[in-house]
Amino acid sequence: MSSISLILDEAIEDSSYYNKIKDFDAAAFDELQQNLANSKFLVYWVTEGWKESWFNVEKIQTAMDEGYVPVFNYWYFGDKLDGIPTAEKQVSYTEDNQRLVTFLNKLEGTKFLIMEPEFNKRAIISSVNTQHQFASIIGTAIDTIKNNTSNVYFSLAMTDTGSRGVESTYEKCGYEMCALGDKDEWGKPSTVYNDLLSRLDFISFQQMVAQFSRDPSNSGTWSNPIPISYTNEEIGIDYLAQRVLNFAMFLKEQYNKPVFLPYIAIATASWDDNNGDKVVEDSEIDNSGWEQEANKVYEDLSAIKDELQANGLFGFAVMSLFDNPQQDAGGYQYFMQNEYHFGLIKSSAQGGVDIAANGDIETKGDLIYTIFNTQ
Repeated sequence: MSSISLILDEAIEDSSYYNKIKDFDAAAFDELQQNLANSKFLVYWVTEGWKESWFNVEKIQTAMDEGYVPVFNYWYFGDKLDGIPTAEKQVSYTEDNQRLVTFLNKLEGTKFLIMEPEFNKRAIISSVNTQHQFASIIGTAIDTIKNNTSNVYFSLAMTDTGSRGVESTYEKCGYEMCALGDKDEWGKPSTVYNDLLSRLDFISFQQMVAQFSRDPSNSGTWSNPIPISYTNEEIGIDYLAQRVLNFAMFLKEQYNKPVFLPYIAIATASWDDNNGDKVVEDSEIDNSGWEQEANKVYEDLSAIKDELQANGLFGFAVMSLFDNPQQDAGGYQYFMQNEYHFGLIKSSAQGGVDIAANGDIETKGDLIYTIFNTQ
């Protein structure tokens, strides 16, 4: 399903294309389309091994002509970025940069390119030397793409990996409690940003939060994760909107560039380890357990929209419109089964089983209205 046709196609409820979707709910899709008309950004992921066939250039151009801005998250190294890439890997990356140039040149108009989102892996920010090395790799890539394209605006996005607890009051966080932010953690990638500052048009950060995930202090192996669950106070979910504002203010003050949030994800399932075996079993998951928390965050963000803009944040995109029942299947899946619950909309598709969302869509509370109808 094309997000562009979902936004721009007329009379979507009568479309023969959409009627082929399993359990297609015409009225629900029609209502969704009316809301999505207020969106601005279309987000695409460009990963290692990407193919131009993944993207419909003609449709993207049509959307751009209508005023929508495509955002390309260039996630080439991704979760496997556990140190400075080898010389061989860097050669492959350079070749991939050239392929991306060819693709971007087929699109006329404003384009955003987010270089290596989630770049602030521990192995990269562990020393000033590794930060300089990584910045050199990214800087060369930006130069290659910028010098051979036009109307491409560049950024680099870090993950908010700081402390989040309401009861955490470490002085290093810089706030009365770490739920409001962690300036110490936010400042750790500064060498990379400072090295690249003249090449970056804006600064980016992303937010991903869930009630359960891999345990960050003991995550387990790639295929056998060790889980952890959080109370609302431990993860600071009630303060996330203010944390977003604080992060934007911090980055604007540090780097004096516009700030963008290329994706925010609030997984809406919850887990209760009923038998205490530290294994996430399907019977222990409430697929809607965190929908109320997600709704509250987006309501809070909408309430402080003007303040966000006044402090440098010019926009944000949601991680996913629909729950994806195959999100990162076979990958690292930091959020484990909660990877299947990042969307604003759910359906009867089963996470890890079905290959696509079904058409009996249902918004999670008022999320769609809250996000896309805020004036």
